[in-house]
Amino acid sequence: MAMASPLRDELTRDRLAAAGAHLAGVQVLAFRPDWWDGQAHAPCLVIRGGRRSRLQRIVETGGECVIVPFARRTAERWLAARRRPRRVELRVPDQRRATDVVVDASADVLRCLTPTCGALLPVGYDGPCPVCGGD
Repeated sequence: MAMASPLRDELTRDRLAAAGAHLAGVQVLAFRPDWWDGQAHAPCLVIRGGRRSRLQRIVETGGECVIVPFARRTAERWLAARRRPRRVELRVPDQRRATDVVVDASADVLRCLTPTCGALLPVGYDGPCPVCGGD
């Protein structure tokens, strides 16, 4: 059991470091295996990197590694906002763009005339069926 903790911490540190590897000039400064984020104890990697070489934290929450500001209160707010439950069934679908093509199977297509084929062909399609070769 004593060997599990260092191995677990090493694997967690590698996972968190990989999540921040895309930042420019990233430097790993510290690893905190038990950082309190205001709601839970979680491992945290303290880094300096990015566009302005800011001090940041990489924390795992909800199965994802998230880069948050180093300031504790700001990081707590960001993580609390991510954990806030949302009602997914109330999400309004995005409005369609003018470039979207909508096909109505009851009006815009015809079924192939071959009784054993179920291919749908555009209205006014000339030539043999591309699926079965029939008319």
